[in-house]
Amino acid sequence: MTIQKIAKSVGLAFGVVGLWSSAMASTVNVDVTEEHQVIRGFGGMVHNQWQGGGGLSEADAKIAFGTGDGTLGLNTLRIPVYANSSDFNKEVQAAKYAKKYAGDDFILYATPWTSPYAGANQHMSSSNYQKYVDHLNSFNDYMKNQGVPLYAISISNEPDWCGEWACWSADEIYNFTKGYADKMRKNGVKVISTESFRYDKNLYNKVLNDANALKNWDILGAHFYASDRRTGDNFFQYSLADQKGVERWMTEHYTESQGSGNYWRTITNTGDQANANKRDTVNAMDVAYEIHRAMVVGNFNQYTWWYIRRCYGLIMEKDFGNKLQIPSNEIGKISKRGYVMSQFARFIRPGAVRVGATANPEKEVFASAYKSSEGDSVIVVLVNRDYKNSKTVTVNVKGADVETFHVYTTSEAKNAKYEGEVEVKNGSVTITMDAGNSGNKDCIVTLVGVGTPAEPVPREPFGGKAVELPGKIEAENFDVPGTGKENKTYYDSDSENHACTDEDKTAECSKVREDTGVDIYKKSSGAVVVGHNQAGEWLEYTVNVKEAGEYNMTASVATANSDPGFTLSIDGKSLAEVPVSGSSWDEFKDVTAKVTLPAGEHILRLEVTTSWFDIDYLKFEKPCDDCNTGIADARLNMPTETESYRIFDMNGSYLGVVSATGMPELRANAASLVKRGGAYLAKSMNGRTKLIQVTK
Repeated sequence: MTIQKIAKSVGLAFGVVGLWSSAMASTVNVDVTEEHQVIRGFGGMVHNQWQGGGGLSEADAKIAFGTGDGTLGLNTLRIPVYANSSDFNKEVQAAKYAKKYAGDDFILYATPWTSPYAGANQHMSSSNYQKYVDHLNSFNDYMKNQGVPLYAISISNEPDWCGEWACWSADEIYNFTKGYADKMRKNGVKVISTESFRYDKNLYNKVLNDANALKNWDILGAHFYASDRRTGDNFFQYSLADQKGVERWMTEHYTESQGSGNYWRTITNTGDQANANKRDTVNAMDVAYEIHRAMVVGNFNQYTWWYIRRCYGLIMEKDFGNKLQIPSNEIGKISKRGYVMSQFARFIRPGAVRVGATANPEKEVFASAYKSSEGDSVIVVLVNRDYKNSKTVTVNVKGADVETFHVYTTSEAKNAKYEGEVEVKNGSVTITMDAGNSGNKDCIVTLVGVGTPAEPVPREPFGGKAVELPGKIEAENFDVPGTGKENKTYYDSDSENHACTDEDKTAECSKVREDTGVDIYKKSSGAVVVGHNQAGEWLEYTVNVKEAGEYNMTASVATANSDPGFTLSIDGKSLAEVPVSGSSWDEFKDVTAKVTLPAGEHILRLEVTTSWFDIDYLKFEKPCDDCNTGIADARLNMPTETESYRIFDMNGSYLGVVSATGMPELRANAASLVKRGGAYLAKSMNGRTKLIQVTK
């Protein structure tokens, strides 16, 4: 009998011998209403110049960036920016492989170690800062043209590991950030700070304390090389970054480099890449503890391991000099460290939000919890660092719609093993973290919650009615989001309204749409605008175009930055790229574009391509020589008994709009929008919703 069948057949009677038990249980209380940081994902590094060209084959990428059994679940790839542009191509193929298997979740970012302008002592003169930006932007363009565009680019790797590569003092970092970092946002790429090798807060403080400098960083990058399992939590904590709401990425670390990545718990000579020997315990569970502390103590949004493929990495490779005598049958397969990391990466997918959970319910037991980006799953990760004793934990998820948990375990004896499905009763479940047939009891267990899918709530036009075009769209009047995957109506890179949280902006704080976290400002003129716009953010509006054809689009915008911009699309089809220019945040100017719109009801998206501008409204007008006559207008506005309906599938996906005078006509017309017969939702413009059965 399988574990799953046992669990269900006994009704999970707590106290049975095995995985589910209630004896001596510590308690983890999960609060899904207590939201913390958004998780961008988990990743690793490829550096083909240092890895001899063997950084990531397609077979490796399939293992590393897949999400099913026997994969790591990574979504993020870090690559170098070489000083010589002739080397720009070295990671292109690896990036393409990673993108192929990571799909829409893929994030590619790059870090420069040095540059042609670093100088003999690796200290760059400020007179070369613009040339350095041009060099980085050249790499940015190159990767975009290769079909693997960057999501983000760093100012520099490890400014405090001085001499081997580029050195930056805190003042140099501040001056470059304030004067030049915003110029690195070409193609909508986000800017990562310099990445301190020991997470030295003194290298970040000056920028964080100056709002005009901080706005030029999108992400604070850091390495954990001054830490190990004995390091106190204060290393990971950064209260100033918490106060400023700064997104944080751990962009490079490995817990140890002399022991094999397949060692679970082994006492051996250790050191940095076999250069120094000391006696210590090599422990795969150090990876779990470090990621836990990065997420829970440090509020990091992303975690990147060093080399994906290495003898001490996530996928096994032979040792340099083969001092470890790595068995040939291990090479190319996931290591124990990799399986430990997969317990986070496979199940906590990009867009998930860390939520409240009892972080340390008993000595050597640690917990963190997350809800998926769609809010349809709760994931709990339990870490037992006590290698002598198994642990029993009660997890309470009251208030969350979780009926069962799927259970996965990695231990010395198990590799992300699926243990079965456990029923949640009255919001609680109790399990024993079972390491299996091993003398070492330490392990990591991931619980993936499953509930009954709620009927999706369709998105709504703001005010309950689609904006008629020709006409004007106020930027803040984006659609009201519903629930379900297809019913998001905006994306903002964080949950804060910076008009209300940034110290220099609180006079402009607006309560308009405050439930969304979109940055909405009230200017001194009285205008309500959407500001703090960053690359990748977007807003959507339901529009009703009276007549197909060409329209003049005018947007009222303000900026003091060099070259921000946005795109417009309708139902996913591109309409226009719109550059923005200006010299003042308080002087709104018109920017224009010609667009061709189809008739009827559609979803219009405004997406930021290059950061930092404010927008007041969009206006769409017919060219004067194509204006409607009064007779035509009168005819269009004649009373009619026909009613328009928006059609959604049962997942909440918007399919289109039809008109009908009764149920038979409604069903028949809806059939033209669907691929197969079945149940669909029809929502009238006056707010009534009908469940209709469509025959195809």
